[in-house]
Amino acid sequence: MEIGETILAIALILTVYALAAHIIGIWKKKNELFDSARIAIIGIAVLATLASIWLFNLFITRNFQYEYVAIYSSVDLPMAYTISAFWAGADGSLLLWAWLISIYIAVIAARGKSYDNLIKHAMPIVLITLAYFFYMLLTVSRPFRMLDFMPADGNGLNPLLQDPGMFFHPPTLFWGYAGVIIPFALMVAGIYLADETWTYRARRWALWAWLGLALGNMFGSYWAYTVLNWGGFWGWDPVENASFLPWLTMTAFYHSTMIQERKGGMKFWNILLILFTWELTVYGTLLTRSGIIASVHTFGQSVTAPYYINYMIVVLAATLMLVAWKYNSIKSKKVFESFVSREANFLYNNWIFMASAASVLWGTTYPLLSEAFRGYKVMVGPSFYNQVNVPLGIVLLFLMAMCPLIAWRKASIPHLKRNFTKPLAAAVVAIVIAFTLGIRDFYAQVAVAGTVLVVSTHFLDISRIVNRQKQQQDAGTLKNISRAFWNNRRTFGGYMCHLAILMIIVSAAGAVVYEQAQTFNMRVGGTYSVGDYDFRLTNIDQYAKNNRDVTAAYFEVYKNGEKVMTKAEARMYYYAKQESTNVKPMAYTVGIDDLYFSAQAITSDSATIKIKVMPMMFLMWIGGFYVLILGILVCVSTVVPIRQKRSFEEKINSGEYS
Repeated sequence: MEIGETILAIALILTVYALAAHIIGIWKKKNELFDSARIAIIGIAVLATLASIWLFNLFITRNFQYEYVAIYSSVDLPMAYTISAFWAGADGSLLLWAWLISIYIAVIAARGKSYDNLIKHAMPIVLITLAYFFYMLLTVSRPFRMLDFMPADGNGLNPLLQDPGMFFHPPTLFWGYAGVIIPFALMVAGIYLADETWTYRARRWALWAWLGLALGNMFGSYWAYTVLNWGGFWGWDPVENASFLPWLTMTAFYHSTMIQERKGGMKFWNILLILFTWELTVYGTLLTRSGIIASVHTFGQSVTAPYYINYMIVVLAATLMLVAWKYNSIKSKKVFESFVSREANFLYNNWIFMASAASVLWGTTYPLLSEAFRGYKVMVGPSFYNQVNVPLGIVLLFLMAMCPLIAWRKASIPHLKRNFTKPLAAAVVAIVIAFTLGIRDFYAQVAVAGTVLVVSTHFLDISRIVNRQKQQQDAGTLKNISRAFWNNRRTFGGYMCHLAILMIIVSAAGAVVYEQAQTFNMRVGGTYSVGDYDFRLTNIDQYAKNNRDVTAAYFEVYKNGEKVMTKAEARMYYYAKQESTNVKPMAYTVGIDDLYFSAQAITSDSATIKIKVMPMMFLMWIGGFYVLILGILVCVSTVVPIRQKRSFEEKINSGEYS
């Protein structure tokens, strides 16, 4: 047997053993079986790592006798993209997924003290899935399948995948996909054991998975912005939607678990949310890797679609049967005493996320349904998604603004006046100022008002937390702030995530509403204007780089008569192996604006160029990458076991859940 498949076969055997050890250990109550299973789980991670290293080695050495290597690489492919070709197709992506899952559970197994009864019952769920994936890797999705001859060269990588985004988008997305199974397994174990602490235990794992999904979507957005020739950051493509869906439901889950943790409510809802998240994760992989729907992101036809579909059906049916069996133990307490309360705010928040998810799921799945019932695919365009999700996003923005200052249980009229008069006044002033500055588009005005409201209410709540810390022990301004931050890390981390989402919303509103774009046919030496900018085509150059021929048009950029860039460029690539010509859009940040160059055609002395001026785009990348990551890291730094022992009243009194 081939080396990689031998390693995977041993990993499958160890996975089956670990599964059996857990089941028998639970049945016979023998701890020594769990100890051996933990060793086996660590061994599975080691073997999955070795199999992955072996596949990397096959790509690096360009061993084209392996079919997967021959399909996705070639002699002239740069080494960087040769390495990233690991996850370019369905087979390698499945290995990446299994590898990351094995690392997750190895981390759990290595932490012996946390390997309690809940984990012991959750681990079989993960192991069943992992065994199924290893089985697929050995039968229908074989990255180590060998040809009976040695090709002189491979097919090469799709030109659209020959981009730095290939290093970051798939790995982070699958990091999120792999992480979702841990909360799902804890949920199943919690239902079976009637252990309500599963939500508390799952939240930190859910945060890691949520971060992976968020970064995967952000890297994908940036990739589309700098590679695809339509000049946008989100096109509501079916496979973009497939990665967005579990992010929506996971976000709803993270918020609604606060109600169960604090007040014992929304138990059944939380179960459904994490079930939907895992199902949508598998569904996203099905769309991306099966080729059953048209998308610029799909990787061709695959025979794995029935296997993913069967898995989804079995998981859904088994989980719902378990829920029906244990339903009496998962009934929620009545926690909603008023339509105007923080509990209700979380509920409305969840409704918005689920409404958005339902609309995106419908639009994504409709082409499949239309083909099944009408005989042809009817694609759903971006206008449908925008008409539904833009209003939902506006409502969500204002719910985000209300949450920090609205009272638990029931908010009185005096309470609302006391807490929201200043933020509302600030929002009104901001709207007036924006109007006088020429910002008069309705959605832009809404973005301004919502931004000021969110910042105001969050700032007031942070001030209240700091003042409470000062009353307890006044140690100076900086120490009061640092201690308040440390003692309320989950709150502050959550607010950082809110700020990141706010920056993305503001950026999207600014870029979409105030984008200026024109297409010019320019001769060398010619100057054309877009908005406040003048663009002068200085020269055109042609050269070879790695496996492609590059044609580049170079520009000088002026703003109000002053030169702000000496060398901006627009490029076109020609890949001889694929006989493909691709536009390479280039984006440059100047002040608050992105200058976006997209070549339509380039000759020896002229170029047809589409130039866009897109304000505020830099906020999207700063918020989506830096602020978001920092917020999540602050949230997960919270010491969970200590917080779990504290009562809800203690947390309220300390200001932790203010």
